Amino acid sequence: MNSSTWQHPFVNIFKHFDIGSTKKCAKQGDITALMDRDLKCTVFRIRGLVPANNYIQFPAQLPQQNLALIGRLFYILFRPTYDKFFSIHIDILTHEQHVVRISLSNLYREMKVTQTCIQFPYTSTSQDTHWTVLCLDLESIILTYMTNQHYHVIKSFQLCGNMMVKNCFSSQFFYEPVMSPHKAKQKGLKCSMNRSLPRELSFPIGKDESWHSKYDFIIIPSSSSISDIPSTEVLNDVRLQTPREISQSMTDLTLNTHRTNSPRDSQFATGRSANQPIDRFPSLPAMHESSLPSVSSRSNNEGVHLFINPQANGDESNYDLLPLPTDRSQLSHIPDPILRLRTVIGIGNGTNYCRNLLWTQDGNYVLYPSNAVVVQMHAETQQQLFFIGHTDKVSAIAFNGNSSLLATIQSGPNGILRLWKFETRRCICVVRVPGTCNLHALDFGIRNLTDSSSSLIVVGHGEHPQQSRTVVCVYNTLNAHKGSIDLICRATTDVMITHVRFVPYDSSRFVSIGSDNIRFWRLKNGNDLKSMSISVDDLDHLEYTDLQFEHLTTSKLNELLVYISSKSGHVLELLYDERRVTKIHRLLPKKHSDGSTEKITMSDGPSIGICAFACTNNFCITGSNDGFVRVWSNDFTQVYIEAKHDQAICGLRTSHDQTRVLISTISGSLGMLNLVNKEHLHLIRAHTQRVTDIDYDDIKKQMISVGEDGTIRIWCFRTGKQLSEFTAECETPVVVTYAPNRQLFACGFDNGTIKIFDLNSSTISTEITHHTTSITGLLYAHNGSRLISSDDEGNLCLLDANDNYKLQRTMAKALFPLPKGTATLSISTDGKHTAYVGPTEFVVTVVETNNLNQTLRIDISSCALISNDRRTTSSSEAALFVRFAPNRQLLVATTNFKLLKFDSHSGKLLNIISSVHKNSFDCLALSSDSQYLVTGGDQMLKFWDDVNYQSFVGHSEPIRKVFFTDDNMHVVSIGDSIFIWDVLAWTTPRPNLPVNTQHIAHPAVVERAPVRSNIENNGQPRNPPEPFQYNQQTNDNTARAITRSLSNTELDKTTKKINNKKSVLKQNDHPPAIRRHFIQRTNHSQLAKKRYVAPANQESLKLISVIGYNGNGRENLVWHAHNGFFAYTVGCNVIVENLNNNHQTILTGHSEEISTIALSNDLTIFASAQCLSATTNKDELQTKIIIWDIKTLRQKLSLHQTVYAIQSMAFSKDDRFLITVGDYRKPQLTLWSTQDFTNLLNWQDESSSSYINCLTWNPMRANEFCLGCSNNLIRFCTIIEQTNDTNLRLQVVNGQVPPSISEHAKKICEITACTYLISSTNLVLCSTNCGFVTCWNTRTNVCLLHWKADGNEICYMSSIKHQLITGSSTGCLRLWNTENLEINLGLPNMSDSNYGLTIQDEFQLDDGIISGAFDNIFDMGIVGTSCGSLWYICWTSERSKTRLVASHTDRITGVIPVEDTHIVTSSFDGTIRIFQLEDRNEILRFDANGLKVTCLTSWDNSILPTADSFGAASPIKNIQTTVRSIVAGYSDGTLRIFNLLHGQMVLKLHPHTASISALHTPSKTIICLSGAADGSVAVSNLAQGIVLRVLNDHRGTASICTIDSKQILESNSYMCLISSHDRRVSLWKANHQFDLCQLIDWLTFSAPSYAPDGTTHENNWQSYPPSLARFIDSNLLLYIGYGIDKSIQIYNLDTKQIVRTIPLSQWCTCFDLSNLQFDHDNENRLIALGTRDRLVQLKDYTQGTFQDFIGNSDTLTNIKFIHKKSHDLLITTSSNEIFVWKVLLT
Repeated sequence: MNSSTWQHPFVNIFKHFDIGSTKKCAKQGDITALMDRDLKCTVFRIRGLVPANNYIQFPAQLPQQNLALIGRLFYILFRPTYDKFFSIHIDILTHEQHVVRISLSNLYREMKVTQTCIQFPYTSTSQDTHWTVLCLDLESIILTYMTNQHYHVIKSFQLCGNMMVKNCFSSQFFYEPVMSPHKAKQKGLKCSMNRSLPRELSFPIGKDESWHSKYDFIIIPSSSSISDIPSTEVLNDVRLQTPREISQSMTDLTLNTHRTNSPRDSQFATGRSANQPIDRFPSLPAMHESSLPSVSSRSNNEGVHLFINPQANGDESNYDLLPLPTDRSQLSHIPDPILRLRTVIGIGNGTNYCRNLLWTQDGNYVLYPSNAVVVQMHAETQQQLFFIGHTDKVSAIAFNGNSSLLATIQSGPNGILRLWKFETRRCICVVRVPGTCNLHALDFGIRNLTDSSSSLIVVGHGEHPQQSRTVVCVYNTLNAHKGSIDLICRATTDVMITHVRFVPYDSSRFVSIGSDNIRFWRLKNGNDLKSMSISVDDLDHLEYTDLQFEHLTTSKLNELLVYISSKSGHVLELLYDERRVTKIHRLLPKKHSDGSTEKITMSDGPSIGICAFACTNNFCITGSNDGFVRVWSNDFTQVYIEAKHDQAICGLRTSHDQTRVLISTISGSLGMLNLVNKEHLHLIRAHTQRVTDIDYDDIKKQMISVGEDGTIRIWCFRTGKQLSEFTAECETPVVVTYAPNRQLFACGFDNGTIKIFDLNSSTISTEITHHTTSITGLLYAHNGSRLISSDDEGNLCLLDANDNYKLQRTMAKALFPLPKGTATLSISTDGKHTAYVGPTEFVVTVVETNNLNQTLRIDISSCALISNDRRTTSSSEAALFVRFAPNRQLLVATTNFKLLKFDSHSGKLLNIISSVHKNSFDCLALSSDSQYLVTGGDQMLKFWDDVNYQSFVGHSEPIRKVFFTDDNMHVVSIGDSIFIWDVLAWTTPRPNLPVNTQHIAHPAVVERAPVRSNIENNGQPRNPPEPFQYNQQTNDNTARAITRSLSNTELDKTTKKINNKKSVLKQNDHPPAIRRHFIQRTNHSQLAKKRYVAPANQESLKLISVIGYNGNGRENLVWHAHNGFFAYTVGCNVIVENLNNNHQTILTGHSEEISTIALSNDLTIFASAQCLSATTNKDELQTKIIIWDIKTLRQKLSLHQTVYAIQSMAFSKDDRFLITVGDYRKPQLTLWSTQDFTNLLNWQDESSSSYINCLTWNPMRANEFCLGCSNNLIRFCTIIEQTNDTNLRLQVVNGQVPPSISEHAKKICEITACTYLISSTNLVLCSTNCGFVTCWNTRTNVCLLHWKADGNEICYMSSIKHQLITGSSTGCLRLWNTENLEINLGLPNMSDSNYGLTIQDEFQLDDGIISGAFDNIFDMGIVGTSCGSLWYICWTSERSKTRLVASHTDRITGVIPVEDTHIVTSSFDGTIRIFQLEDRNEILRFDANGLKVTCLTSWDNSILPTADSFGAASPIKNIQTTVRSIVAGYSDGTLRIFNLLHGQMVLKLHPHTASISALHTPSKTIICLSGAADGSVAVSNLAQGIVLRVLNDHRGTASICTIDSKQILESNSYMCLISSHDRRVSLWKANHQFDLCQLIDWLTFSAPSYAPDGTTHENNWQSYPPSLARFIDSNLLLYIGYGIDKSIQIYNLDTKQIVRTIPLSQWCTCFDLSNLQFDHDNENRLIALGTRDRLVQLKDYTQGTFQDFIGNSDTLTNIKFIHKKSHDLLITTSSNEIFVWKVLLT
């Protein structure tokens, strides 16, 4: 009996392990057993302030004890205590002998996955906690979140903290708590994996009570393979049947418990019937990209996938000789590997049937080869694991004595032997067996079952097969774990050897057989191999088939018997010691006179050939060519068992306990026979020869395939099981395709016949014989009305499927004959067109599917590609095949292994990808979104993301076809076998909830009510208002839309009604595509909570100016022409600037990016709103709004709104109200009273998923405003006041944008800007994202007219009487005259389609217009653009535009002071800019056309431009400075030198292949030292423009952080230091010319083994602070980096010791030193530091005292001192902001 049988069907843990026993259970803290009134039974209460100190633990003693629970499902029946912390920890032991802890706790705020633990957060907002059944699918959790780990047993678990717990149990079965045992029996769930909860583990339920109303049920993860249970809900990572009140805006990896209606009241579209069996084969769920381990943490020893570097040199055909490289850095943005092999449907190797079968010692797994893969299959669940690495067919496999080592060999020209560590499935040794090919037999010598033998014999053919020589090699595998094995001896013989076996318990002797020979071998003197032939005199011409030794103990070695079977039915018994045949048995049927067979005996007569043989202690087992497996007595006198199979037996293997036999047949089936109960179990069926075609049914999750073995087979996609099989007589199926209705399929045969099969009746409904040669292509039109077929001769036929497949049209020789097995036809995504190669190999033709009319013909032999730089690339190719892509492209594979991309409409060549494969290009497929491409060739798959790819081996023959499943979650490839791969590129999307499922927000969160007409009124719902249809004719009698107003008191009542009705809160998760909507800038930093700010008037720094403007904000500038007040935002600061003297006042108070500001009409106050921090919990939405007093420029008060960010806000025209609107994630409108700034009402439309883009107040009526929304909506709102300001009614009426605008733009319209016409109280103009401006009557809610005002989105609008200004997303600013428009609106017939509109003037600015302010006559104004510019616009006779502010648009990467008047900055936006500090103007700019500038340094020398490139003088030519040139490093590895005096680029070098990360030019030299992201350092001569040398000492995964040098005057040489991100600092010595560079020392500073965030990924250097170093004296070096403590370390170069440590409070990202001299004796310095937590820290070098300063909105990236005569300045940068500080120390 299996040792785990006692755990079936479940284990009651509290009972079995005795919770009352102190030896088996540990209880610590406040643990009490009490009677629960709800459950009416004893439960255990755990409570305490610290959960870790109060717990129940099984087992009691760790790690000595082990629960060893094998159940994959772990159930906990518990009830958490509200508002208290609890934790659940389960320790899992994997098959790889690793311990993984799975934890669930409400202490966690987010999902966390490391190499040793998986933490799930648990959040519940309901005060009414309920008893809960928590089900953890441990196997799915491990498969989902761990790499190459597989669940084995539960080792231990802990229940900590504040909870009530009834019991815990483990099981292999899914128990459905709501199902009673009686109902389960009725629905047949007993025979599946779905069962009802056992009585002793269930919760009590009353007669008329609903289980869902009292209890909760949670399953983790939601993607569990057992989770297809009906009437359940999937949300986030939890499977919920009874959701309760849910907190809004949780992250996707937060668990929530909430309640819905009973499943009986809701039908879920994704559910399946309760009696539908659950597939036993688990599907591996897709992984969240965020939870994938980083590339650096991936083990290179993964046994399933091998990555091949696409840039590797050498012959790809020989990659099987060496371990494959695993450099994956080029694809770091996608998972690596991106494919995971899930199922292989195949057995054997196509030519030789599967004879090599193995059992693991525990009997749980079987192993067999499937072409180039070795499959490890679980004997009960049929779950598969894989050994992948061979590139040709695996011919034999063998275990060593203790099954710790697996040996595999392959056939083919390369005699490759691989040794695997079986426990981890990792290949530890690869050997080419010398002088061999087509290896076909091997065996391990076994001394005993516990010792690992080191002898291995390998048999193969000689290098020259025509010589018919056989090579026998014996290896010593003792050092296999070190990557090598020793060849002991090698022998060559002329006889054929098919089987070889070591003598039991003697690793120096073995026996071999061939088709006609028996030989005994002996290894003498350790390396001399001798053999002796054994002859059988009584019989001639025997063909031997199998060889086995009798099962004997060591005491009977002198009586050892050898059994040898033959095709003639003879079984020979040989006595090994005497080298002679003792007995000969013969298998034959005993027949009656009537010819019937009654009994099988061993005697003379006609025999039955024996193909396989096995023996145990008590039985001999034969497999014969008549399909029978027979179990004999040891003397062959009696047959105990006869098992009939469909075809001849080809392989037998008994388990180690001798109770089961593994059986393989020549028909491709693998089964297991239990010798105890005589039951037979089918494990797998497969094609026996190549698979030629396959198709997929996404509805039934089935596949249909055809093969060269003449069969048509249908498979279950989830399990890989064969469902049915069709066999063709005298013809071979070659092509197959499903009909669109999935009830039929068409199959083409090699004789030209096409047969239509009916799946319901399993019959052939139609047979088509229009073709006379083999069918090569079959395609159904999308509606199933047409079938297109092609044959070997190139003929194309169109058949009418609705008219019994009548021939409609034939095109002779239309296709060019392609290589056999290549799919010839491809259909477009919409099904309207079909493409093929023909009539010649140089032509691709596209025809209409329904009639074969030609629509496009492309000659690929004469096409040309014109690149962006106007270069022309010609293509002279012949096509292999063509495929339609989902994105309207045609992909053509060529004979030169290129991939050509054409536009399928115009035939234009779009792109050429060269060297897709090297030797063959067989097939390709695209994902449905065209994001990923998979190609097959060279017997491997390549998964492409743009031009990068990952390679996957496993196939041993050309790949015939590859395709994505409809959901893009899987890839299927066929050739020698059927491979099913999981695609790991997709993060699991949040599932869509059913329509009738409702959510309730927490009362603290809900402060809004939907103001719509279908809210219940006296218990009766009201009809919603219908949108008005577009009509240009106005009618005074037009009926108004039905509206309803709600007072404040009604809002509260409505909120309660919504709580009772469980209304759905809709939230948009995807950012809008329009430019007008605010999208928060990505910012992963957070302002330090602990900081040391100096008291007032004691600061050592003062912020005096900020350079820049936030082009990411919206409506974030205000200007009043008459008052002169001008304010705008930069990061988290508001800048108030005096335009007369350029003086800035910087208002601080925000901590995050400011999205928008608004100015009151009376100019007394203005408001600014910030975003939420990226680290803010989504259940704590509190967006800050600050009200500023304009007179004092101080904060007046602050408000908070429960949204993510403020999209727009505005004061009413009488300044009584302020409206703030949330962004797309929570579009809530809030109305504030400006008298005391109380919240008057909140409003959010719950019935629509639209969000609000803009708002504007009616200038004539203070209680009306307009909202511009998404989804073609505009909302007209009216505030109806009753007795006072606190009793308000809000009336909202929806208007619909005319459908003609959406049809014209071919997209859904969004209102992007609104403005009221001053001359009318009820006319409003609204612009759209497609360039139209619409005019609306707010009284009738009718769109009166529209016109095309711009070709792009209009982001800004403003109007006065008779004039309108529009600003577009491309920077086009237009001034319109609207006088005639307002006049002509009243005319009944207007012939002018433009309604008299004229454009008065127009300016083109540098980017999209996001904000603006103009005077009241539109003479002048200021506008802001998205590239960070502020422009002064003058419409008068001067007609001018002047840039007031310019700024970078991306992170600033370098700052260089130019004396004390200018600075040079570089940025990821590709520009280098020179700013003047006094007026903050940009005076010069260099742009690199899209490349990122990654670093910057100055050079005190210069290179003159060529004579023909001299231009205008540079603006800084007259500045007296030593900085004459700028050296910039770029992301493509290039260096560029810019001459500042002439304002030109003078030199370009390319010293690196990776992005440059650090630059330094030693003083008084022409040398530049550059460091790159790959750790390389280049020494370049800037004068000559050459790279002198590259230093590779730092090369690796860490980038170079800093490079510094100092001149040694005594020897006229230089000492240099180089620091890299891995905390290594190297010291170098070089001469003046740097032609000699000598490494003199290495410095490595100690640090913890984990990163600051707690992770342990050694190569993930992005999570570590940079390593910064600099020379600060003649013999001192200053170092700041990651270490045991946050500190500055001063290192003495002479004594080689750290002489001083200065503590820090934060990790440093940049620093600089000031040379302030206080006396003549000592030189004292200030150290300025920038931190990741946005702090600027000024520290005294001598005393170590410091002060912190805030103001930056992101991580500090640069910090520089500028020395002036009167005082020093400090420049700091974060993101795209530049801060100028004054140093107040004197």
